[in-house]
Amino acid sequence: MSQVADAVVLGFSKTSVLVEHSFAPLRQLRQEGHLRNIHYVTWDSPELDRFVAPVEQMADVQITRVPQPVVSGTPPQKTLVYQTHNLNTALSLIKESDTVVLKTRPDFIANTDFLRDKLANFERHCGHVPRSAWGVPMPKPVLRKKVWLPWADSNQFFFFEDSSLIGLKVDLAALNLPVTPADLETLEQPLCEHYYHIARYAKTFLPGYPMIRAYLDNFKYLTNYPQYRLEMLAHVINGSYFLFLVIAHAWIMHSQFHVDCGTQDTLRFYPNLRNMTTDWEDPTQWRLALPYDEVAKWRFTEEAGLFYPNIKRVYGRQLTDGWQKAIFSQKLPDFPHKILVGMLEHISRAGDGRLRGLEDDFYRDLKLFYARYMASHAEAIPKVSAWPHAVAQAAGAATGR
Repeated sequence: MSQVADAVVLGFSKTSVLVEHSFAPLRQLRQEGHLRNIHYVTWDSPELDRFVAPVEQMADVQITRVPQPVVSGTPPQKTLVYQTHNLNTALSLIKESDTVVLKTRPDFIANTDFLRDKLANFERHCGHVPRSAWGVPMPKPVLRKKVWLPWADSNQFFFFEDSSLIGLKVDLAALNLPVTPADLETLEQPLCEHYYHIARYAKTFLPGYPMIRAYLDNFKYLTNYPQYRLEMLAHVINGSYFLFLVIAHAWIMHSQFHVDCGTQDTLRFYPNLRNMTTDWEDPTQWRLALPYDEVAKWRFTEEAGLFYPNIKRVYGRQLTDGWQKAIFSQKLPDFPHKILVGMLEHISRAGDGRLRGLEDDFYRDLKLFYARYMASHAEAIPKVSAWPHAVAQAAGAATGR
């Protein structure tokens, strides 16, 4: 093993079978010498003892149980705080800042060969961090090396899959910034419960990309709600400022992340939110999270080598590096190269305020579009959060009455 690597596993699963399958690749890779330590971090609540019990039988796993933070708010608000706190605790168990860290969960199963390749060839996959795009010097990278992600969105900026990651400890820490009051306030807005995915990562890149601040401040007008996004994307895609956001984010993905989901069943994720009514004793009922259930379909719709088909999708899921790599390595038939280079030059110098006028106009128009949509679709908009926990709680309260 050329570089020290540790694994950290966070959270808990409700079935011992899933836990055993999740830890099996890690334990094998430790036996082979690709991992030094396997740390399992979860809450010390007695209610979780039965879920931790299967891990206690694994002598090669170091268990750390910590008090659950006392927080209030909505389920998404709590989730953001819990996940940030838990990862910080796990990273504190690793001394060296340059350690390669595999972060995962006990409800996430990865193919052993796939993980072995990512760890053993970390430098090849993640070591090269480009500094310029088509000859244009870009803002200084925030991360020392690229971070591996299973998938990311091209048109829902900084919506990154974080159930499993591989990166240097120092880089994972840089991506795990403290939760702010503004983050919590946004999570309370209608149809913004999925902002917790974005808040954890976008802020890291603010110093080099000032346009990210307005994106975060105005997230409610972009939102994750699919019916709204379908019409919103058709409205904004022909405007120049939205394309500035797309290109800036594509560069961040290309230069700071390595995106790869493998093929069908390379990675399997069975989160509680996808399995609210699942009988965990019957593995045939376990439901894979999107997009792990249809990897080939999502990869086909990336259409690497073209610009527009990808970002016209309601969710521009990227399961490979192909789309963003093509933008910065080959001329695209549907996006003039000269215009792309010019936009990159403006993005790289946006700190001088040159895009401020376009930005203000964009969000002013988007705010009006949002208001009109919400007014005309009032009956169709969910009356409670789309977050499954909130829906379940609302249903329970209604039954109680």
